[in-house]
Amino acid sequence: MNVFKLMRVIILLSVLFVIVVGTWMTEKRMAAWERPILVTIYPIAADDSPATLQFVDQIDVRDFEEINVFMETQSRPYGFKVTPAFRFQLAPLGSELPPQVPPQFEPAQIAWWSLKMRWWAWMRDLETDLVTPDIQMFVMYHRVGQESEMGISVGMRKGRYGLVKAYAQQSMNKINLIVLTHEILHVLGASDKYILSSGEPIFPQGYANPDKMPLFPQKRAEIMGGRIPINSYSSVMPKSLMQCKIGKQTAEEIGFFNQLVDR
Repeated sequence: MNVFKLMRVIILLSVLFVIVVGTWMTEKRMAAWERPILVTIYPIAADDSPATLQFVDQIDVRDFEEINVFMETQSRPYGFKVTPAFRFQLAPLGSELPPQVPPQFEPAQIAWWSLKMRWWAWMRDLETDLVTPDIQMFVMYHRVGQESEMGISVGMRKGRYGLVKAYAQQSMNKINLIVLTHEILHVLGASDKYILSSGEPIFPQGYANPDKMPLFPQKRAEIMGGRIPINSYSSVMPKSLMQCKIGKQTAEEIGFFNQLVDR
């Protein structure tokens, strides 16, 4: 290997090292909950409906503060309080959609999509004058009744970004916040706690109160379980974050505590 090739390899390895160490340090800092995590919300009008455009144009960063109220309330049982958990900043209204998420269980397509998505997210960051965030959340608003309005939402720990399919309707804002919070927690390391094929919460980790006697009906949804079990075979969607809870396993996954303090 000549000196030029050697230098090129050294430079590439150095860049890779900086990226890996930087990512590790950022994830460690976020898991410590020592300061607010900076989240950029990218509102996207995902259809050409005038109502959708009007709705997205009126979104305010304060619309997301209910998530901080939820996080503060949910951190208390685990021995500390995060106030606020997140600092939100709002990017300008956009209309360009991210790369389409491929079918699940297609590893090659998912890997290629992940590379395209990271590039697309990086370009969106460069296009704004905002502070580079810890997490990027792309919220795609659709009119109610559109066939693909609530397709798959994802949160990716590697890359620290999420895609959220949301309703462009004021009455659905609280539902939108549940989905957004769920995906942000994915970025922070939380796993899904529901059966993929049916959407039903998994017992016990997907239940807000698995020790409740009698077990049914549950009163709240575990945020990563997604639904409120009302009996052994059916469940309902929570109406707001007030009907959701961060369970013990989720709290462990996002670094909430060293020793659990139960209610």
